[in-house]
Amino acid sequence: MYVSVFVWILYFLRKEFDEKNTLISIRLREEFETWMLKPYMLERHFWCMDFNTKPGDIINNWNPWCNSNVLQCFMLLENDPKKLTEAVYRTMISVDKFINYTKSDGACEEGPSYWGHAAGKMYDYLQLLSDLTDGKVSIFDEAIIKNMGEYISRSYVGSGWVVNFADAAARGGGEAPLIYRYGKAVNSEEMCSYGAFLASAKEEQIKPSVDVFRTLQTILNEDAMVKVTPKHATPDYTWYPETEFCYIQNPKNGFFVAAKGGYNNESHNHNDAGTFSLYVDDQPVLIDAGVGTYTRQTFSGERYSIWTMQSNYHNLPLINGTPQKFGAKYKATEVEFSPSKKQFTANIAAAYPEEAQVESWKRSYRLNNGGLIIKDDFKLKAAKENNRIHFLSYGDISIETPGKVIINVNDKSVAIEYDKQAFRVEKEAIELDDKRLSSVWGDTIYQLVFTAQDSKTEGNYQFKVARL
Repeated sequence: MYVSVFVWILYFLRKEFDEKNTLISIRLREEFETWMLKPYMLERHFWCMDFNTKPGDIINNWNPWCNSNVLQCFMLLENDPKKLTEAVYRTMISVDKFINYTKSDGACEEGPSYWGHAAGKMYDYLQLLSDLTDGKVSIFDEAIIKNMGEYISRSYVGSGWVVNFADAAARGGGEAPLIYRYGKAVNSEEMCSYGAFLASAKEEQIKPSVDVFRTLQTILNEDAMVKVTPKHATPDYTWYPETEFCYIQNPKNGFFVAAKGGYNNESHNHNDAGTFSLYVDDQPVLIDAGVGTYTRQTFSGERYSIWTMQSNYHNLPLINGTPQKFGAKYKATEVEFSPSKKQFTANIAAAYPEEAQVESWKRSYRLNNGGLIIKDDFKLKAAKENNRIHFLSYGDISIETPGKVIINVNDKSVAIEYDKQAFRVEKEAIELDDKRLSSVWGDTIYQLVFTAQDSKTEGNYQFKVARL
């Protein structure tokens, strides 16, 4: 990104530089050639280019992010038509890797926080490519491109809260001008009105940014965006059958449920196959904590020693004392969504290692007018320890009433109803001393631990979440 900033500086200020000393422009051009243009054309090993990827390798936001900046550099610096054509084609091959890696349903497995760097940067790249070729090279009419865009509007719950899985944060919503422009390009009224909605909720004007292209595009489109009626409206459910994300909402009771299947080697992965989050009247009740400040440990072999990455700090069972494990083979199976029942189901047995001794564990989330019903139907090879069901929660919590946990979040009260004969419940406080987490949740969140009173090899559990 920062190289492209200096390229824009040269592009706009070359005349002024030359008036002072022509060596300034000459030296800048030489540095760009040495550090950007030549290496990009001659090398294949840079991992963000993804020329050497193998089946199973992850391709994430670094690909479109880097390529959009590379394309800007070539567009503004390369005056030889043949060399420019070769460079543009090379970026196209690289960005194709990212698009082909993304599932056709368009969901961003990195979460909304990364959408602006992933699909958003892909849009920047595609807009640059279309502008450079006078619209002759454009894929904005491809369904996957539109799906990738509308993921950001579908993931917005309301009041600044978004559906967050993996390393994504629970607060955000996206960059309003970018969403509007993307929506305009793919002919998505949903995105355009959502972009206008986000813009209308903010008082500040355009802020200076190191992303020169986006800033210039925002200025060019600002007048058109303010004429769009601000609105955030999405369907009652959105099902991503390949990425295995599912969003279900019930306008009658204000419940919004987000669930996922997936596998435990996704980009920015957490061991969270089968987890869910619950929001009531736009307020998070049962949550995904997200991730703390990035450190060396975050991107090392010690990643899963961090509590936010572990399945027992997500809304999932601890089976025979064993949490889920990292690796592509640890995944949800038999993942299904029934629109008529408003029910998401996944068998999460394969997400656990052999020591969990689990043959089948079918977790389902069903949303109706009464609330949310969570069911576990399981069969174990052996019962070594009493199972524990974990829910991570936000707000004020009371466990004093047997058979009922009461949660109050910003004057929204719900109860988790459970079989008091089957479970013993405990509330464990998690103090948040990491600013990246506390800025979202405050100083404390809570883990609710429902411990089965007996150990058995097969059975079923049920929890109901309803308004009070």
